[in-house]
Amino acid sequence: MAELSFDRTSLAGWTITAAVGALFAAASSESALTIVIGVTVLLLAQLVRVPTPSEKYLDLGLAVAAAVPLLVDEGYAVGAIYALGLLSARLIVLGRLGGTTDGFLANAVALAMYGLVFFAVRARLTAESGLTEDWIAIAGVLAGGAAWFVTSSMIKAAGRYQRERFAFRYLWLSGLEDWPAAVGLISAGALFAIAFPTMRWWAAPMAAMAYAFSHLAFIRYAGTRLTYGQTIRALATIPEVAKLAPNGHSTRTAALATAMGQDLGLGPGEVIELEYAALMHDIGRITLNEPAILKAGYTDQDVARWGAEIIAEAPYLHDVANAVRQQHNPFRRPGEESDELLPMASKVIRVASAYDQAVTEMGLIELEAVELLHRGAAYDFDPRVVSSLRKVVARQGHIAY
Repeated sequence: MAELSFDRTSLAGWTITAAVGALFAAASSESALTIVIGVTVLLLAQLVRVPTPSEKYLDLGLAVAAAVPLLVDEGYAVGAIYALGLLSARLIVLGRLGGTTDGFLANAVALAMYGLVFFAVRARLTAESGLTEDWIAIAGVLAGGAAWFVTSSMIKAAGRYQRERFAFRYLWLSGLEDWPAAVGLISAGALFAIAFPTMRWWAAPMAAMAYAFSHLAFIRYAGTRLTYGQTIRALATIPEVAKLAPNGHSTRTAALATAMGQDLGLGPGEVIELEYAALMHDIGRITLNEPAILKAGYTDQDVARWGAEIIAEAPYLHDVANAVRQQHNPFRRPGEESDELLPMASKVIRVASAYDQAVTEMGLIELEAVELLHRGAAYDFDPRVVSSLRKVVARQGHIAY
């Protein structure tokens, strides 16, 4: 058995969850068999992981959790099933794989919010509206699902912020990126529960089929994004293979730019586009194999423009091409205001590339490279981006922050 890892906060959370589950089970008027079946099904479902658009995972237990309040018409029983099912699944996962209790608190609180909001909405609508029972159930599922998603995303973002110190906005938006997967799971669970009284167990394959379409879409999306990333990384090496750019420069620039984009609070989609632009910011150098171009002369802006024209051949990369095109534009020129239309990605790439060149080509140590960029802040480089660079380099342990 793998070694388990706990801390005081985790142990407290586990103890409270177990106590709440036991108290709810004791207070419930539902049969013990109903609670045991519910706990077992939720436990097993949580061991099945499904992909999400952000390339992370949710577990199938979310679908079961959505169905439980519709099938078990009592709050105490639902609370017992949630608490004991979640706790049992986490014990099995940790016992089998080892690790820590990361994510347990978020799941426990989020499921509690789902149940509370579901029953609150159902009670309110039952007392004050003329809606049918099915529509009331759907309204409860929608409200409870929204409460689960917001609560889970907020707690996970707060936990990542404590560990990684990236901008909370980026971490929050990164969590919200998985809403299609959450909607698919919650909808499948609700569909099964609503259809079960009429169709009995035939409702299971019907709900599974409905979810399968969204599941396949998530897999295709993840595969497409992986293919894009692999293709772009391959293209980024062409100038280096041709000895027109330093080896590893594009990869190092992209890694640094990505970390800076997260620190600056860009959205997940913006960070991906920033990574692509940083990887291909030197792609225009492949034109320097042409003798006519070398003879006529060129500037860095020319190389960036040629690179942007190559990238723009793929309509999906329009914003990436625009960032590459403007990567050599200064933050502002003397006597002028800063250019508000200059993409943040361009400003980040300019700083990340200059830092890597200072360290690898000029031979400066990390602190000297950061100080060099600080001296160019307010004109060549955006001061906010340079400040982000310092935080990222300090976080990597190269300098003191």
